[in-house]
Amino acid sequence: MKRIEIHDLVNAAFLILALGICGYFVLQWTGSAGDIWEEGFFNSEKVDTIDDEELAERAAEIDVVGSRPPNEVSVIVGNGSDGRDGLAGRASERLALIGYGMIAPANKDGEPEDESLVYYADGYRLDAVRIALLLGFEEDLVQPLLDRSPGIPTDGADVVVILGNNAPI
Repeated sequence: MKRIEIHDLVNAAFLILALGICGYFVLQWTGSAGDIWEEGFFNSEKVDTIDDEELAERAAEIDVVGSRPPNEVSVIVGNGSDGRDGLAGRASERLALIGYGMIAPANKDGEPEDESLVYYADGYRLDAVRIALLLGFEEDLVQPLLDRSPGIPTDGADVVVILGNNAPI
């Protein structure tokens, strides 16, 4: 039976240290390290997070008569803000939790938008109003899609949300 020698333990300690240092530099290089010592790993910037229970309560309170059940409405969300990374993804996750059929979020082409807008395909106005209210927008930000391009591929979506700098998400 082989014994563990002291030099084996020293080699293992140096190997672990070297791997840790390499891992730290890889995280720094990819921009994922952040300030590890103060913030910890995997902390991402989130604005106004909302838990599932609060979201369910808000969805139950917002009843727009004539709107379809969420699973019958396809929605795409675009980030049109100026530098708020992950905005469209967070909004998509919230709407998916309620049951909306979500199309993968996208970044809007062109100049950033100051105001968020919710566009709707023909016949989906009430659904767009409900989605706008769920996301914390006023009803006057809801507009028909018609033949305009909102800056993201609509991919046959019934409702298109473009989140601007004023998005409360």
